[in-house]
Formats: sequence, C-alpha cells, structure tokens
Amino acid sequence: MGAPAERDRRRRKPAFGRVARALLSALGILLMAWGIGAPLVALTGAEAQGRITHVRRQLGDRNEVIPNRYTFAIAYEFRLPDGTLRTGTTQRIGDFFSPGRLGVDSPVTIRYAPFAPGLSVMDWRLGSLIENILAAAVGAVLLWLQLKRQ
Repeated sequence: MGAPAERDRRRRKPAFGRVARALLSALGILLMAWGIGAPLVALTGAEAQGRITHVRRQLGDRNEVIPNRYTFAIAYEFRLPDGTLRTGTTQRIGDFFSPGRLGVDSPVTIRYAPFAPGLSVMDWRLGSLIENILAAAVGAVLLWLQLKRQ
C-alpha cells in the first residue's frame, strides 16, 4: 500500500517550484516590457522640455578598463500640456566633468508616454538600445524557459 502513496507524492510538484517559476516568469515579462517599452517611449512618446533638478555621483570610481568613470543619479522634472508637474530619474555613466554638462537647472528633452506620463525617458540615445535589447532578450529567455518546462 505504500507504493501508490509514494508515486502520488512524486507526481505532485512542490509549491516552492511553482512559486519560483511564477516569479521567474514575472521577472521575464518585466524585463521584456522594460526592454521594449523604453525605446518605444523614446521613439514615439510625446515630447516636453524639462530641467534637471538634482545630480548625484554614486559610490566611487567604477574600476573599469577606462579609469575615472562614475555613475551619476539624475533627477528631472517636466510639465505636461495641462500644467501638471511630473518627475523622473535616470542614471548616466560619465567622467569627472559630466556634472558640468548635466548641471542642476540644465534644460533637457523628455519623452513620455501620453497615456502614462510616469513612463518617461530623458535624452534617450541610440547607444541605450543595446542595453534595452539585452534586457528584452534575457526576459524572453527566462519566460521561454519557464513555459518550456510546463
């Protein structure tokens, strides 16, 4: 009589495995949405003029092949056509002189999704596309691996 109970236990998947797969699937969907959404907002979003409100250098030197490179956290704000003030943040990598070019109160071009102005991009560059493609690809692989196992 012990054999059928043991067989049933093997067939049932543990709850931890289902939760882990659900979390990995959600992470894959989020990475794909970010990897595809940021370029779409940058290319097709509404444009507004904004200004930088805060620039902060994070940590120290990045210890990369190119010396004296730092990560900067940048906060910006812009106004919607109806006058509502919105804020956003981004990160940039630059050298010691980058804050001079990205100083507080510097004007910047902001692209935002009209249906969700919280989704905004500051001065998006084509170089950022590589990062977005990689994020979308990793998300797609995560999602594909989870769907393949079912």
